[in-house]
Amino acid sequence: MMFAAIKCRISRVVFLSLTVWAIVGLSAPHPGLSAATEEGQPKSSALSEPEKNVGIKIVSLRPTAGGQMLDLRFQVVDPKKAKAVLDKNKKAYLLDGKTGKTLPVPVTKAGSMRQTTLKPEAGRIYFMLFSNPNRMVKEGSSVSLIIGDFRKDGIVVDSSGAAPVPAGAPALQ
Repeated sequence: MMFAAIKCRISRVVFLSLTVWAIVGLSAPHPGLSAATEEGQPKSSALSEPEKNVGIKIVSLRPTAGGQMLDLRFQVVDPKKAKAVLDKNKKAYLLDGKTGKTLPVPVTKAGSMRQTTLKPEAGRIYFMLFSNPNRMVKEGSSVSLIIGDFRKDGIVVDSSGAAPVPAGAPALQ
């Protein structure tokens, strides 16, 4: 009984720590990212057709929390179109191209682990965290992002830049 209480406390601390880490990470600049042109408007030249249709550009998808979660960063290039993607009522998940399994956005007592807003800002980078149980999706894997009717295929999971998890290390429960 005592072990269950300790395990529950550890789980709460981990989720709260991840939430704070994700929010703090939003204020950090992303290397190699140039968000705006000389006029102050975001660049949209390298957008795929699905991204143009919803007004966002995928910036990165990286493993975090020891590979137990995937951190998606995307930039708003057209605030009017991006409202649909940032709508909290639209279900968001990743679809693993290899297994066909879905990876949802976790919901904690503090709410969903994704940013939503009614007034998206051009050039701003938003985040979504997705659960990745047992480190199912690895660096280099290809996934699809699905938010409501929006679907973006072929998103490759980048390197996290963190120290690799040793082979045979137990997955967090």
